[in-house]
Amino acid sequence: MLNITRVELNSDGWTFNILSPRVATITNPLGQRKVSYFGFDTLEKANVFKQWLLENQKCSVATVRKAERLSMAFECKAWAVPTELIVQLAEQDNNQQLNENKSLVSNVGL
Repeated sequence: MLNITRVELNSDGWTFNILSPRVATITNPLGQRKVSYFGFDTLEKANVFKQWLLENQKCSVATVRKAERLSMAFECKAWAVPTELIVQLAEQDNNQQLNENKSLVSNVGL
């Protein structure tokens, strides 16, 4: 289950929804998703993901840019990504973060 952090972008009801450190969406005042963001450490990884989305028809449009919404170096901004894919990627990212934190704790002997 995802723990979603919601941040209001303005008083009109637009919301930035953080699903994981690398996955987020923006929804309009009616709760409809308008765009999704996927974060990456490198430009190359972001471009590979963008190409995969487009080649597999998993979005209508995708762009890559220096991160503006996520705390990563680069992000792929994509429209009309299936909900199932967004949730799957967010869950994978959260599980990876959890495993890295467990590993860090065990390495310092806590």
